[in-house]
Amino acid sequence: MIYIVTALMLEASPIIDHYKLKRDMSVHPYPVFANKDISLIVSGIGKVKSAIAITFLRSTYSSTANHIIINVGFCGARIRKYPLGSLLLINKVTDLDTGKDYYPDVYAGYDLPKEPLACCSKPVTHDNSSYEDNFFDMESAGIMEASYKFFNTHQVAILKIVSDFLTPENLDKQVLRGYINNNIPILDRIINELKQLTLMVSSPNFEEEEKLISVISQNVRLSSAMKGILQTEVKKAKTKGLTAIEVLKKYLDNKANTKLEGKKIFVQIIEDIRQKTF
Repeated sequence: MIYIVTALMLEASPIIDHYKLKRDMSVHPYPVFANKDISLIVSGIGKVKSAIAITFLRSTYSSTANHIIINVGFCGARIRKYPLGSLLLINKVTDLDTGKDYYPDVYAGYDLPKEPLACCSKPVTHDNSSYEDNFFDMESAGIMEASYKFFNTHQVAILKIVSDFLTPENLDKQVLRGYINNNIPILDRIINELKQLTLMVSSPNFEEEEKLISVISQNVRLSSAMKGILQTEVKKAKTKGLTAIEVLKKYLDNKANTKLEGKKIFVQIIEDIRQKTF
């Protein structure tokens, strides 16, 4: 099942129309619209509400092995790097309240612009912005915090459409709806790519590789997110008829005394695996 999370009905409406989703009247805590393949939930504004919506999905649909979570919504931009209406694939989320960083999956949408995103508790405008970040929203940290607890990294994607240059008071609902409509073909493609990836990752026998990854993760102090990315890379290689076991064995004796050392080793492992894969 594909789960699409939006904060606003404005963001949801074009998607509901495109996929011909119908209101699920059996669900009362949230507006939920569904067909046989897709369920869309409107969480409300803010990271707490988005996190609760993800938790609701997890509790309502207990089997999550092949589910995909896609957050679709708007973001404000401090810089004019992209035109209004541009769709960004988010590769890092920073919660500005806690300073915590999250790393969404970026295996789909290889040709899309990839950017970090800052998640705020209040709308950011030119008048109140003292941040150095370039792109802002209010839900992504909640999406990522809840997703880390219930899903693997390859099951989650954050898609943001640039709605304004920190001038939210000038937003026009019809223009915003047009931005969503214009990007639905890209959403279609992302959904198909993630479905293929999820099927691919869940199919191969992975026992030997998993043992090696567990040892490496402990030795070099990998976070759960990094471990998930490493698992996905190894599975991708295996589905292409290649093996990453030789690469993993090279790093069995590596040790990291700090998280920074571990991150450097992690990056090198990923690069070695991708050289074998592509």
